[in-house]
Amino acid sequence: MALKVEINTSSYAVVAEELGKTLQQATNVFETFLSERHNLSLLEQCEVDLRQIGGTLRLLQIPGAALLADEMRSLSHAILNSTTAVPEGQLNALSTAFFVLPRYLEFVQSRHADIPLMALSHANELRAAHSQLLLPDSYFDAAASPLFSRDSNIRLRSNPLTGAELDIALKRIRHLYQTGLLGLLRDAQIPLQLIIMSRAVRRLCNVVEPGPQQRFWLLADAVLEAFVNNGLELNAHRKKVLAGLEGQLRGRIKNRLTLNEVLEQELRYLLTISAYRDGMTGKIMKVAQIEAAEINDEQICSLRKLMLGLSYDTVSSVINELRGELRHAKDVLELLAQHQRSDEDEIRPLVAVLKQSADILLVLNLPAFAGSLNEHTSALESLIGRDLVQERSQLEDLAETLLFIDGSLAQIDRRKLNYEDLGDLSIERRDAISADNQLSEARSIVIDESKAAIGMVKRAISAYIESDFDSTHISNLPQLLNSVRGAFYMIGVAKLPEVTGGATEFIRGFVERSQINPAKDVQSLETLADAMISIEYFLTEFGRRHIADERILQVAEDSVALLLAPKQVTI
Repeated sequence: MALKVEINTSSYAVVAEELGKTLQQATNVFETFLSERHNLSLLEQCEVDLRQIGGTLRLLQIPGAALLADEMRSLSHAILNSTTAVPEGQLNALSTAFFVLPRYLEFVQSRHADIPLMALSHANELRAAHSQLLLPDSYFDAAASPLFSRDSNIRLRSNPLTGAELDIALKRIRHLYQTGLLGLLRDAQIPLQLIIMSRAVRRLCNVVEPGPQQRFWLLADAVLEAFVNNGLELNAHRKKVLAGLEGQLRGRIKNRLTLNEVLEQELRYLLTISAYRDGMTGKIMKVAQIEAAEINDEQICSLRKLMLGLSYDTVSSVINELRGELRHAKDVLELLAQHQRSDEDEIRPLVAVLKQSADILLVLNLPAFAGSLNEHTSALESLIGRDLVQERSQLEDLAETLLFIDGSLAQIDRRKLNYEDLGDLSIERRDAISADNQLSEARSIVIDESKAAIGMVKRAISAYIESDFDSTHISNLPQLLNSVRGAFYMIGVAKLPEVTGGATEFIRGFVERSQINPAKDVQSLETLADAMISIEYFLTEFGRRHIADERILQVAEDSVALLLAPKQVTI
């Protein structure tokens, strides 16, 4: 089945009114049941209506909406057959589905087409509510695809290991993958966990013999790279796919060489819908002859958000855009003060920006800020044609207000201020907020400089390996890491200086070593790069809110401990 299914609008128009009435009736009955849970006949009526809706949608060949209605009916049936109290999670899942289904039908009607994958995540939420197996992304794809591991002859040049060396390498690779997977399943610092898992699989591809096993893991590597680069959205089913890879890795350690063909087909399908098609992902798609779908996962997610409404990320984006407008207004204000011109064509554009900003602040539920800006806007309009030298205090007051609002919005975005905190705008409260924001800005500068330094370390490692071990690329790394370590003391995260100190100790010994062993040196530097990625991601998270989970640094701690451990081979 194609990702986009054209519908017969004439047929839909014939039943649209009756379908809408039945859906509204089912919704009303369900809402009544929520307040009268002892009356199971209400839910029975709801199930009957949903069965009729699902059947109608199948006749109309709208598979996504039909699936959603069927899963709603199935969950209703499960609740009716339950002998215990109805879990709130099941009722919440049904409530959400009753919100989604009419909007889904509106979307289909407006687009004259159904995109079934848009409904799949909602259907899986319903299935998960009563412990049913989740449907794969390839659920609507009936076409049989070739198996890359079995049918291709592609062989990636690698450094295969055998015997005890391979066993040690596989165990360490699995440990690294498990570390990322466990964090992923806890929804903790997901981008970092994906990077860790991707690096583990890429190393696996380098230590196994070229052949079916390697080709299977190349597909996995391509999928993980797509996740890392936001080409695929993470959801419950896709987490299970990634967990399935850990099972394959566990089997490989136990010398079970049989590959999971169903899992491979799912990996292949994920690549067809990936929005990311560059790098290794693009190369694997090309050699595996995987054609990109007409609609990618990013577009599907955007359409789903458009269907359901704004997300929290959108609010954050609005805040950032508004801060940009306020900073621009402050710059214009400074120019007015310098040139002392009060012509209408100088002041009117600034007034327009301030009015627009006040309107946005109202939408963001910040009426105190909006009122303050409106007051200043009125005062600014009265300055047209007047001597600005005599009105300098008004301009300074407006500049301070803009600066304060900008800083407060930054603190809201960092989650260090709540909307309720801004109800009281007394002088003392304003001073406290401004002081806290200045401290946060100073800390942000230190974090940004530290991230830049860590980025230089990563680039130096890559340059050293690519230049065939030219030591000039890494000669200054001990000093660079030591300077970063000093900056970390200012941030106030106890683990950072400790981990960086260990990395500094390792790289100092590495630079001063007397013999070069290319294979082991590359492995050691890859492990050091793992630590740097972990630190860099921690800094990224810490920079957003100035609050971060120190467990993010676990990979860095493990990597540094491995580097400093005597007589151990690193991977």
